[in-house]
Amino acid sequence: MRFVSNLFQSLSISARVMLSTASAVIILLLWIILFSVDRQEKTIMAQNERTMTMMVTNVISALHTIMKAGYANIAHDFVTDIRSDKNIIDFKILRSNGQEAFLDNKSIEAVNRRLGEQEFLARDSEETRQVLDPKDPDLLWVNTNLRLLPRYLKGEDNRDLLIYLAPVMNGEKCYHCHGSDQELRGVVQLTTSLTQAELDIAQTRFQASIIASVAVLILLLLLYLMIRYTLVRPLGHVRDAMEMVTGGRLDMTIKVPGRDEISEIAKSFNMMIFKLRETYEGLRREQDKLSTIILGALDGIVVTDGQQRVVLVNPSAERILGKSVKQIIDGGWETIIDDPSYMNAVLNRRGREIPDLVVYNNRAIKIHGATLYDDQKSPIGSSFMFRDVTEEKKLEDKLRLHAITDVLTQVYNRRFVDESLIKEVSRAQRYNHFFGFILFDVDHFKKFNDSYGHDQGDRVLQAIGRAMKEHFRTVDFPCRFGGEEFCVLLPDTSVTGTFVVAERFRRRVENMVVDGLKVTVSIGIVAMPACEVKNPEELIKKADDALYEAKRNGRNQVCSATPVMDEELPEDMVDILEKQASRLGQ
Repeated sequence: MRFVSNLFQSLSISARVMLSTASAVIILLLWIILFSVDRQEKTIMAQNERTMTMMVTNVISALHTIMKAGYANIAHDFVTDIRSDKNIIDFKILRSNGQEAFLDNKSIEAVNRRLGEQEFLARDSEETRQVLDPKDPDLLWVNTNLRLLPRYLKGEDNRDLLIYLAPVMNGEKCYHCHGSDQELRGVVQLTTSLTQAELDIAQTRFQASIIASVAVLILLLLLYLMIRYTLVRPLGHVRDAMEMVTGGRLDMTIKVPGRDEISEIAKSFNMMIFKLRETYEGLRREQDKLSTIILGALDGIVVTDGQQRVVLVNPSAERILGKSVKQIIDGGWETIIDDPSYMNAVLNRRGREIPDLVVYNNRAIKIHGATLYDDQKSPIGSSFMFRDVTEEKKLEDKLRLHAITDVLTQVYNRRFVDESLIKEVSRAQRYNHFFGFILFDVDHFKKFNDSYGHDQGDRVLQAIGRAMKEHFRTVDFPCRFGGEEFCVLLPDTSVTGTFVVAERFRRRVENMVVDGLKVTVSIGIVAMPACEVKNPEELIKKADDALYEAKRNGRNQVCSATPVMDEELPEDMVDILEKQASRLGQ
C-alpha cells in the first residue's frame, strides 16, 4: 500500500487527476454496465421462463383436449411428438406419486372397470418407472398448491436445465372415465435446455464488453482532452511562470481567462508577483542604501554568515587592516588581526572586560564584535567593526600632554604635579617604596626680570626646563611648580639617591650660561619613607622648608629635610654635607 501511495505521489498532478477521475468514472461506468447486463440476463431468463411456461400451459391444454375428446389411446403418441421438439429435452406425464404414466395398465383397467366394458385395450408389456420420489418437495408442493412450478437444476452433463412441474387437473368431462374423487389427475414434467438463453446472455455480455470498452476509450479520450485543456495547460502556464520567477523574472503575469479555481490561482499569482516586485524594489532600494553606507563607511566592516564564514568586507576594512578581501575571507574572522584568541574573546565576552583598543600594523584600532540571532535564538551571523583611531589617539595624547605640560618650559605643569603626587605618595605609603621629591627655584630671578626684562626671565626659565628634561631619567617627572619654582618627582629613589641627583643638577645649572648670564638654583629635597608624611601637602611643606633653608644658607645649594647617610655618598658629596653642617652649627 505504501509503495502504491509513493508511486501515486510521484506522478504529475495531471496524471493523478486523470488517473483518479478515470478510475472513478470507469468504476461507475462498469458498475452501470454490469448492472445493466445483470438486469438483461435476468430479463432473458424471465422471458425464457415465460415462453417455456406458455409452452407447458399449451401442452397441458392440448393434452386436456385429447383426453376430453376420448382419445386417451393416442396420448402416448402425443407425448412422443412433444419430446421430438428440439427445445424440449424431456417430457413426461407423471402420476401424483411421481410414477410415469402410460407405461402400465393401471389407468386402463380402472377406466374399463368404471365404464363396465372393454373400452381401452390393455398393453402387451407393462413397465413401472419412478421418475420422482413421492416425497420430493417440489412434487408435494404441486400436489398441494395445484400450480405450475419451474425449477432450475444441473443436468448430468453439467448443463443448466429448466424443469417444469405442472398439475393435470380432473375436470367435469374427465369424471365419466376417472370419477370425481380426485382433483388432481397427474403432473406433467417438461425439461427444457437453457442453452439458447445462455447463448443470448453470452451475446449480451459480449456486446456489453464491446460497448464498455468503446465507452471507456471515448471517456478516457474526453477526460484527457478536458483535463489537458482545462487543467494541465493552465497549470503548465502557472508552472512556467513560477520557474521564470525563480530564475529572477519578476515581470511575469498569467492571463486570467475564466472564473474557476485556476483563474483564482492565476489572480493570486499575479498579485503575489506584484507584491514581490514591490518588496524587491523596496529591498533593492534598502540594499542600495545599505551598500552605500557599508561601502562608504570610514569604519571597517566584516560580516559572517550562520556558518561563521566571512561573506562581506568593505573597502575601509581592507585599508585599516592592510589586507585584501581575499586574504580576509580565506583567513576567516579569527585571523583578522592575526590573534584568534583575542577575536574569540571579543565575540564571546561573557561579561569579561576585554580591551577594545589594539595596535595592529602600527595603527590604533578599536574593535567591536557581536553575534546576531533570529527569533528562535539561532545564530544567523556575526559582524565586526574596525575603527582606525590612530589620529584620534595622537590628538588625545597631544591634548593630554598639552593639558599637563607647561607651555613656556615644556616640562610638566602644576596640575600634573598635584595629580601625580597623590598617586606616588599613596603608593609609597602602601608598599613602603622609596620616593624622592625635589623642589627648587632660580636664585635672584626677580633680578633677571627687573634688570633684563621678562623676556630674558622667560629664556632663563626655558633653559632650566631644557636642562631638567636632559638631566633626569625618563621615569622621573620634571615639573614647573609655579613662577620660577620647579620640582622633580623621583619614583623608587632613596634619600641618598635624591640628594645625589639634586646636587648634580645644581652643578649643571651652575655651569650654565644663558645669554651671557650665570644662573644658580636653591634646592630642597625630601624622600619617603625616611621622612614620614601623611599627604602630598605635608611632603611639599617639608620640601619647601628645606628649600628656604638652602636660601638662608646662601643659595646655590641642596638642603634635605631627611638625614642622608654619609657612607653612601661620593667624597665630594660628603664634603658638601660637612660644610652645610658646620654652617648650621655656627
